[in-house]
Amino acid sequence: AGRLAALDLFRGATVAAMLFVNNPGSWAFVLPPFGHAEWHGCTPTDLVFPFFLFIVGTASVLSFGKRAAQGAARTELARHALRRGATIVLVGWALAAFPFTLHRLLHLRIPGVLPRIGLVYALGALLLLAAPARRRAAFLVAASALLLALHTVLLFLPGYDLTLEGNLQTAIDLAVLKGHLWKPAWDPEGILSTLTAVATMLTGALTGLLLTSKTPLKTRLVALGLAGTAGVAGGLAWQALGLPLNKGLWTGSYVLFSSGAACLSLLAALVVVDLFGVKRPFAPLFTFGTNPLLAFVLSGLLAKLLGLVKVTVADGKLASLHKLLFDRVFSRIGEPYLASHLQALAVLAVCWAVLRYCEKRGWYWKV
Repeated sequence: AGRLAALDLFRGATVAAMLFVNNPGSWAFVLPPFGHAEWHGCTPTDLVFPFFLFIVGTASVLSFGKRAAQGAARTELARHALRRGATIVLVGWALAAFPFTLHRLLHLRIPGVLPRIGLVYALGALLLLAAPARRRAAFLVAASALLLALHTVLLFLPGYDLTLEGNLQTAIDLAVLKGHLWKPAWDPEGILSTLTAVATMLTGALTGLLLTSKTPLKTRLVALGLAGTAGVAGGLAWQALGLPLNKGLWTGSYVLFSSGAACLSLLAALVVVDLFGVKRPFAPLFTFGTNPLLAFVLSGLLAKLLGLVKVTVADGKLASLHKLLFDRVFSRIGEPYLASHLQALAVLAVCWAVLRYCEKRGWYWKV
């Protein structure tokens, strides 16, 4: 259907990883690679969200290119991007507000994963559409560099530091969104880090421009590998100079490192799927990759329902279905960490079954 199969695979693996790390049987039993760094640092789990924003950027180039070839004007594409971004934000807020109690509505978490994706998509798309046709790559490189530089300068303003309590992002969020954050005094998707999150999307857009260029395929693949290596090395070098990898602050070093890793991951998918044609073993990941919004919302609703539905246990106390599943089913395995992650796999399997049912019928949730 004219889709880039490697991108669907990369997206599917990213979505599946997101669902897996978000649904352990017990947060007390999560192996380090499947949890976020406490503050500074970067685990494999910390790469999931930037990978998705990177993919959004790459997919935007492919989508806009296809629509432009069909005659769509830039203003029409911009309206579509704004409408789509706003819809994703609203879906995120609806998921956060579920089951729509008055308390949840009054204390709605305004930042979040889907709201960030929607906002970043809209802003990044407008920058992509504003870029001059003949100098689009240079424009995006300059925009990304300016966003990273501005964010870094703001982080080091006098009176602020890079600690959880003393950084500028926390100060801004408490001044503007107090009472509507993930935690009372902190949100990992804060206002200030939107700058660098947009830069992450733009690195994906640059990758899309590379992949759709008219240079020989081998040259494009080599360039993608070099860009990925440079990004990882640049992120580590920037960290050594004093700007740590930090997902919560979405630091510039984190952008370079995660975008470099995304380039290398996409390169691997391109080689395996689009060059060698190996697709069958990855069929479940393609299922996740072609219906990502439904996958995320479905997993979120399932997790909430498992936590909200209570059952009276032997001692007369109430226990959630999520806890009962872990205590009475998966804990029988004996090894608590294995049990916790097997429960996450079970949630992943349930989501896949629903997505596969939709896929067989050609049902895709698009906004």
